[in-house]
Amino acid sequence: MNERKTVVWFTDDPEPNNFFFRSPFRSWKFIVNTILLASVCIGTALVLWNYRTGLKYFPSWLLVFLLLNAVYPYWWALKRHAKIYEHYRATRIAGCTAEDPLNDLLEVADNSMNEGLRNSTALFGILLLTIYSCHWVH
Repeated sequence: MNERKTVVWFTDDPEPNNFFFRSPFRSWKFIVNTILLASVCIGTALVLWNYRTGLKYFPSWLLVFLLLNAVYPYWWALKRHAKIYEHYRATRIAGCTAEDPLNDLLEVADNSMNEGLRNSTALFGILLLTIYSCHWVH
């Protein structure tokens, strides 16, 4: 009754998670987040430049939203990655196998960090598109 069984769909990725053991820019998820951040920064600059007369008091709020919803989470993701990497370099965390519980924890941390970053940046991008489309209509 207490016998453990292997669940087939959890063995799709036989490699351990090594996101925190190398540069974050070697991860496709983080590269996508970097591209999203660059896009929303460029988009913010374009919106502020194109609608500088129509957004009289709004540009400061738009910049605050950019900092809080895109730049700040990205910066903290880099800091968190660096902290875990520092623990790895100090041998407080060893490389692990795919079946190791530590691998599961690192996978959860990797996904949480990258998905949270992607979601906050994408939502800010949607805000920019909304501003652009509202000004386009008028």
